[in-house]
Amino acid sequence: MRINIALALTSAVFMMTWVTSFVSVIFHSMPVIIPDFILSDFPASDLFFIAIIELLSITSFFGSLLFLLEARKTLSRWYLAVPLCISLSVFVITNVLVYFSGKPFLGDPISAVEALWITMLALLSPCSVLFFLSSDGHDGSKNVYIVVSSATSIFSIFFLLLALREVSKWSSIEAVLLPLALYWTILMPAIGVCFVSKAAMYRENDNIQES
Repeated sequence: MRINIALALTSAVFMMTWVTSFVSVIFHSMPVIIPDFILSDFPASDLFFIAIIELLSITSFFGSLLFLLEARKTLSRWYLAVPLCISLSVFVITNVLVYFSGKPFLGDPISAVEALWITMLALLSPCSVLFFLSSDGHDGSKNVYIVVSSATSIFSIFFLLLALREVSKWSSIEAVLLPLALYWTILMPAIGVCFVSKAAMYRENDNIQES
């Protein structure tokens, strides 16, 4: 049961666009008071966006950590989940740095911290492939999870290389906003759905420790 919960929690960060969009709609008509000294250098929309992403990132990090603690007891390839846990921990730290950077989020010029943020965001997908491989067992949907996360990983690596090239050349990501939007709104949530599905379908007797 704990692994099911861990998998559900890990999905949180992959749903960031859907969650931020939903929360934005909910709070759009509600007054939100933010101290002026915070808004002096950081737009309210950026502050709100990063704060939600940080909350989701922390949730996913603790989910992946809980998965590791429980998976060590039952899964022979639990260590394949370590890269995602590490990536999420770095992503959490990077969110804090972006939060306190004092500049519009992903505004020109792109800072080194934002370049790291984009890198960690892109690496979440390939790390997810390893995560799903850590619990092969007899889950009939395993291949679907791996195919979806692998396809997303190919796109994310392509996007990362393109984004870093544009950032180094123009100090801007304007040229890659379309693939970034695709990655955010469709591909990452697809992986999130895989985690939720895995959480719903996971049975401990499907994964037997190979000693």
